[in-house]
Amino acid sequence: MSFKDRPFEKRFEAMGDIAEGAFEERSKVKYVRFGLNRPPLKMSALPPTLRYTPDYLTSNNFVEVQGLGGDQIFKLKLDKLEALSFWNNLHPVLLYVYDSHNVRDHYLDWDSLTSLTQDAKIAAFPEGKQYYAVPASLIWTNGET
Repeated sequence: MSFKDRPFEKRFEAMGDIAEGAFEERSKVKYVRFGLNRPPLKMSALPPTLRYTPDYLTSNNFVEVQGLGGDQIFKLKLDKLEALSFWNNLHPVLLYVYDSHNVRDHYLDWDSLTSLTQDAKIAAFPEGKQYYAVPASLIWTNGET
């Protein structure tokens, strides 16, 4: 069963660990942890702007980290993009994408990220949460390396 098809509770147990570890190992700038990291709270009760607080803070950016696996489809929740727009208005948001299948990473600035979502198909996780489905090949032709 692929990661996206697992029940949310199972996805939540490992969500972000590999990608965040890669960011912390590979970052060339100083950072501090900023976002919520699986707190003992009912996340669905929080407003999206809090639920999707960016993972890291640097002097120049917020950094949101997200992984991508074997299916090579980047899945960005619609409400997450909207919440990140709020944060981008406070301090620029960079998206760090880590592809654990091909062991590669890439940064997307805000314009590159929103450009990718404009033509993306919309799909849904098993629990119904909708996401933009962006082929990985498009990510590695946009944004910063």
